[in-house]
Amino acid sequence: MIFEIQQVKTNFNMVWMAEQAKKSIATAICPFEKGQLNIVIDYFDKDRFSLTYNPNDGSLGTSLLDRLSFKLIHSENVVGSIVGKNQKVKGFLQSYPYRVMNFQDINYYLYEVVFGNDGLYLCIYKDDQLIAISEKDLKVVNFQDHYTVYALNEDDLKIIMPLIMHYDITAHGDMMEIAVRSVKKKKVNTIQKELIAKFDSAFIAAIKQRDGVVD
Repeated sequence: MIFEIQQVKTNFNMVWMAEQAKKSIATAICPFEKGQLNIVIDYFDKDRFSLTYNPNDGSLGTSLLDRLSFKLIHSENVVGSIVGKNQKVKGFLQSYPYRVMNFQDINYYLYEVVFGNDGLYLCIYKDDQLIAISEKDLKVVNFQDHYTVYALNEDDLKIIMPLIMHYDITAHGDMMEIAVRSVKKKKVNTIQKELIAKFDSAFIAAIKQRDGVVD
């Protein structure tokens, strides 16, 4: 499965559209709310999830990590959570950040791997299995981010969307930013060997070949 996620609105009401072959498969909306974040994700099958963050909500626990967690809500029930963590590795500057989502008692992980001007990739794992890679455009116009997602299975859409929304809102949210013809680029390099190993270029090539995509 190959699909695109394009941010189409910024400022006080942030909106993202997910499309596969120019057909809408999901929409995410994050209106401005004082003191909290609430991203509502609607899917093509009429299913709806919400990804919410309130620093004063201690329902997941009272530790700092619990209070930094986003809750994944479905039909008014908390069905999962997403939180940013830091992997400690021996060696100078070898530790790195990542995101973990617990959903239906399974852990999913998102790792950001950047190769300077050659690409920024979000590698998504189910436990230790790579299930998707998303390439984020380095050039961002008018604060509107764009992602191309290569996924093993269509059924993982509802795993991938919350993880990328969490990444985008926390790393590139630009809440209340608005501009005309504004351009920014991210130029950094991942140096942690363990983190670089999370990226597999053959994965993208295999998905393209399977789905009949010709470069």
